[in-house]
Amino acid sequence: MHTVIETDFNKQIRQALQNLHDFASLQKQPLTSRLAGPSRSLDQSVRLLRSEILAAIEQLNPQGSMSQRAKERRPYALLFGRYVQGMTTAELVEELAISIRQLRREQARALNAVTELLWEKLSGQLEGEIEEGALPQSMLSSSSSEAAQAEMAQLLSHAQAEDLALSDLVSGVLATLSPVAAGRNIALVNRLPAGLPLIRANRVVLRQSVMGLLSYVLQHLQSGQITVSGATLPGVTLVVTADGQFQAGIPTSASLDVSHKLIDSLGGKIEINERPRRWQAEVSLPVAEELPLLIMDDNAGLIELFRRYLAGRGYRVVEAHTAAEAIEIAGKLDLKLILLDVMMPEQDGWEILQRLKAAPETKNTPVIICSVLNEPEIAFTLGASDYLPKPVTQNDLLAKVEQWCRIPRQKAAPPPESPADTSIPPSE
Repeated sequence: MHTVIETDFNKQIRQALQNLHDFASLQKQPLTSRLAGPSRSLDQSVRLLRSEILAAIEQLNPQGSMSQRAKERRPYALLFGRYVQGMTTAELVEELAISIRQLRREQARALNAVTELLWEKLSGQLEGEIEEGALPQSMLSSSSSEAAQAEMAQLLSHAQAEDLALSDLVSGVLATLSPVAAGRNIALVNRLPAGLPLIRANRVVLRQSVMGLLSYVLQHLQSGQITVSGATLPGVTLVVTADGQFQAGIPTSASLDVSHKLIDSLGGKIEINERPRRWQAEVSLPVAEELPLLIMDDNAGLIELFRRYLAGRGYRVVEAHTAAEAIEIAGKLDLKLILLDVMMPEQDGWEILQRLKAAPETKNTPVIICSVLNEPEIAFTLGASDYLPKPVTQNDLLAKVEQWCRIPRQKAAPPPESPADTSIPPSE
């Protein structure tokens, strides 16, 4: 291997990782140009590079089931979280329970490992040391469409939904694409109205689908203006309008096809309308539902902390201080979950749990006992659905709330009837 090329390659791989979901930026990467050739277009080179990067990251994922925080799995978790899911440093530190210094050290090692894997796979092609006929068969046989499908499957396999502000996401995409648009003398206009409802989607999936849609428009609009607007109908509709000299009637591209499938995976739909000098796409997206859940705790600070933990996640937090209040609220709201503390100074949480399970309004509502007491057996015996020991981290709370509010559950089978009492009462 040549040190000069390795150093340059190392730098270019890091640049590609930073722009992994930005198709337009990847097109301008030197590494993409070097992969292009007589038998591969620039777009195909972008998809090849992304596919190989994702495959290299996946190679770091150890076989078998183990914790996300396991040391052996950490290199994969760091790179996948950072570059595929778009997690921040703070989020990774919390997710993996490591310090920032440790994160930086282990991320550097993981980047080196991925770079070495990619160098072994691509170096011969970049240096021109082998002929096209000697390239690995996987590179020659994979069409751009197949590569795009593989990337999409990889992305969706790890996608987790959250509540998103569409205006923030679109603003970020437009900022990313603005240099490309300026180079083509195309104006990007953001006319999304304020106050749109939150969208329930995976951020990376939605960003990638919007990026792919706008990249397609940029590739086929020779001059003019792209306007992004929106409206609230049964859900939220994102409208992308291209005014100017648009190459209409062009067969669908891989990027547009992937955008269609990604939006479909979110429960949305893309409808395209072509007219002379105007191309328009309407992207229908489901609105994030605010699910009501109730917290019963004498600690006002803890209730406020839980509100912050759940903020922007699609939940409406209400509070009650007595069983009567909880039952009254349940009669007005379709409560999805009750979080109950059992250590309260003026009332016994266990008695409250029994009243909640006896009342028609709340008997079918899942109750999670949240307490410093380590008594899950009592909680389950009295009808609680789950147990969450204090102190509670944000990840622990979100995991339990998501489990009971959003993941479909089958109704538990009724307990078997007790056998008839055949004992003979004692004689008087």
